[in-house]
Amino acid sequence: MKHCKGNSGYQIGLFSGSASLPAAWNDFLPREHFLRSSHLRLYEEIGNDDVDFLYLTVSNDCGLVGLAYFQILHIRHKHLDSDKLKGWQKPGWSLFTGWCQPKLLVAGHLFRHDICSFYWKDGMAHYEAYKAYRTAIDFALQHSGASAALVKDVNETLIPYFQHYAPQFLMLSNDISMEMLLPDDWNHIDDYERALKHKYAQRFRKVRQPWSHLRVEELSAADSERQKGALYRLYHQVIVRQQVRLGLLNENFLPVLHAHNEHLKIWMVYEGENPVAFFSAWTRGRVFDMFYIGLDYAENERLQLYFNILFFSVEQAIALKKEKLVLGRTALEAKARIGCTPKYLSTYVYIKNPIVRGIVMRMQQQVSSREGEWENRHPFKK
Repeated sequence: MKHCKGNSGYQIGLFSGSASLPAAWNDFLPREHFLRSSHLRLYEEIGNDDVDFLYLTVSNDCGLVGLAYFQILHIRHKHLDSDKLKGWQKPGWSLFTGWCQPKLLVAGHLFRHDICSFYWKDGMAHYEAYKAYRTAIDFALQHSGASAALVKDVNETLIPYFQHYAPQFLMLSNDISMEMLLPDDWNHIDDYERALKHKYAQRFRKVRQPWSHLRVEELSAADSERQKGALYRLYHQVIVRQQVRLGLLNENFLPVLHAHNEHLKIWMVYEGENPVAFFSAWTRGRVFDMFYIGLDYAENERLQLYFNILFFSVEQAIALKKEKLVLGRTALEAKARIGCTPKYLSTYVYIKNPIVRGIVMRMQQQVSSREGEWENRHPFKK
């Protein structure tokens, strides 16, 4: 534990493990909040060799005003698909990761998309909360020696201050979550099908045909532990197809979380006795929130596994009487085709090196110029 006073007048308390957090940490938080030490300890127990943790208290002369949680990702060669790099980029990436050993500070959570990792005192003015958070981020950057910071899932009340007072933080323009509001009168997947336009309903029925020959089982926590090898193999087939892989899970991730969270559900999909896919989701409150999936790509086209997982998520969200289905940040085109619409998120990146910062800005512009086609998908009659 270490205490420092920043230029802003806030005092920072630094802790490197959840076991060393003071009693005031939990006392400051609402019950069941993600930042409570019992929740934080789970991610330490999972044991990811690429990730370290920082826990910061932010105080002023009146006492504790905020708590901040950070992850420090040690960037490795494996975090980028170097086979897709061209020319000098491939050896450049190898040299950068091997020689420089860069680190990325994550304010938010690498493995979740619904968490703001800064909690501040009730009644605190939003601008003051922003200043306290920025003090924590700046301190964590300096302490960790990270060459960049990723600020994910910023609380909506703080977004205007990042936009107007932090020009050095670049907002990622293509950060989108695909979501679907579920009408109250949908009671079965047949109601979803009836709401689709003719050609989309035809495609729905065609895609679902092979699904009827598969067996879907919800796993218990004990099942997840027994099947963790199969879960990881299916997950790995998905992640190796992504060019950027910052949040790499290990074999223990899903079983450990499943054992400690009643709101996390995992389903395994079998053809005969062979596991060909899995799907996981958070089901707390009124939202059905897609988490990690895995599938056997050798069977994907024949069994239409990916689209059937998306349709299965719609079916489960309806069965559980949820108000909203959240399918996340990837495969925008596919999710638009089943009826999701975009929610534009606010994620910011700060990069110390001006050359690297310029490259990232150009990449953002290229991605933005390719967007838009999926937005023309309107599968519902109304």
